[in-house]
Amino acid sequence: MTAPGSVAERLNWLFEVVVTRDPATGAWRPYTNEEAGGAAVERLRAGAAPEPGQLAALAEFFGIDPAYFGDDLAVADRIRDELLVRGLRECGLLAYWICRIPVITQREHVRRALLRERADTGTIRTWHDADVQPGHDGGTMGMTPTPMDMAQLRELCCGLVDKLGLALPFTPHDLCERLAKQRGRRIKVKATDLGGTSGVGHLAPSRDVDRIFVERDSPAPQQSLVIFHEVMHIVRDHLTMSDSFTCGVGAAEDPVAGAYGDWREWEAEVGARELARLAQQRPKPNRLPHAAGSAEQSIAGAFGFTYGR
Repeated sequence: MTAPGSVAERLNWLFEVVVTRDPATGAWRPYTNEEAGGAAVERLRAGAAPEPGQLAALAEFFGIDPAYFGDDLAVADRIRDELLVRGLRECGLLAYWICRIPVITQREHVRRALLRERADTGTIRTWHDADVQPGHDGGTMGMTPTPMDMAQLRELCCGLVDKLGLALPFTPHDLCERLAKQRGRRIKVKATDLGGTSGVGHLAPSRDVDRIFVERDSPAPQQSLVIFHEVMHIVRDHLTMSDSFTCGVGAAEDPVAGAYGDWREWEAEVGARELARLAQQRPKPNRLPHAAGSAEQSIAGAFGFTYGR
């Protein structure tokens, strides 16, 4: 186990994050010690002191600023972030948005996300800003979103449920399916290992699909809230404002008080709670279909009861 921030730790991190492409299969693979410098590199990764000129040569090999191995840890962290962003872009992602998480753990989440993306795609894909843009869902009609207040967000959520024709009660997956059809752009929800962070959600838009990741071990109500939160980012076109890969907001923030550093996160959380409230509502009897011409059946349906055939 190498010490955090040591030369060995930084070098081992590079070997994990900066990869090469197998010319035969097109798949990603890590560089070997031999490719990077042989036995001297292997000793350095185990904690040995660097030889003169060795760190500069390694920086050139990995295509990074030699300051990565310098004494300024803030500079080293900035270079780490740049490498993570570069890796995610190579996976074909337009952005990578991590919600409801303290800033201190963001880099580790992005690193894990990069490893997962590479495992899923297998081969390198490239993209360019000029020819790839996420589709709009009608939330802002393609315009740059401006902040909404709580009343406006609640009205937006109610209007969205009506516009999509969702029957009460509904699930987050029902909402994603209807919204995807309305936008003409797929939304894929996946429960996966996010490090046990049950309140965290990941939103990863790529060329033709918006993917939402939730912690697989979190309770169902928590997963639902996280999915609704990410849906609000989609509905409000928040990611069209930047290509930021993190949003940096802790899960303990108060959406009612508005104690969020980023207004987009506040909107997503307020909207998520409103959607969760709407999703649990029972339909009013006068809005239920009279399948057999019976008002009693509609009333019973409002309370969750059905008649056997």
